[in-house]
Amino acid sequence: MAEATLVMPHLSTPHKPHKKVDEYTASFWIGLDGVLSSNIVRGLWQAGVIMSVWPNGTAKYTGFHEWIPDSPIDVSSSKLAISEGDHIHVILKTTNNGYHGSTTLINLNTSQTYTHDQDAANLWHGPTFPSQGATAEWIVEAGTYLNTTQYVLPNWGTASFLNARACNEKGKCSLPGDGNKHQGQITAVLWNDTKTLYTQSCIKGDHVSVKYIEKQQPSKAKA
Repeated sequence: MAEATLVMPHLSTPHKPHKKVDEYTASFWIGLDGVLSSNIVRGLWQAGVIMSVWPNGTAKYTGFHEWIPDSPIDVSSSKLAISEGDHIHVILKTTNNGYHGSTTLINLNTSQTYTHDQDAANLWHGPTFPSQGATAEWIVEAGTYLNTTQYVLPNWGTASFLNARACNEKGKCSLPGDGNKHQGQITAVLWNDTKTLYTQSCIKGDHVSVKYIEKQQPSKAKA
């Protein structure tokens, strides 16, 4: 089981995006089994919010869940309305050795609740992709559209995960900030063509924050 409360940040268009587009989007989510540490076939079970902003300042926050390799499923605003500043509590669970999962998204500001359960993703005449909870993730990233085009990130200021934790079937729980210095590795978004760093992350106990930055990186001197 993994859970956290996602605080919906204010969105604006980036000052210097690596590419100008009509819509700037980021995926803000928690997940199970997003890190493959062996050759065992696993599927990433994730849920959270897709955040988008347009050049005219219009912003949109849409709940979603996805069991990779299946395509994401958006949650309509009639089932879960989300606005800037809302606190969305997300819970992910799996049972049956990772072959069945459930997710609950709760808007703590409005008490509106969305629940969903499903079997593990599988390919036609191919393997099934269970999510057995080997790892847990709290992520803000540039995901992809269904046509595989990658998002261009908006400026979200700081995106926060509160009360984040992951628990095993025996009830033993861990926080993102637990463990040794090598646990909870952070990957920053760096576009090599512009040499610009776009994210900066911090973990403290059950609180994870991801800042949007546009920091030009120095070029390495050639020998």
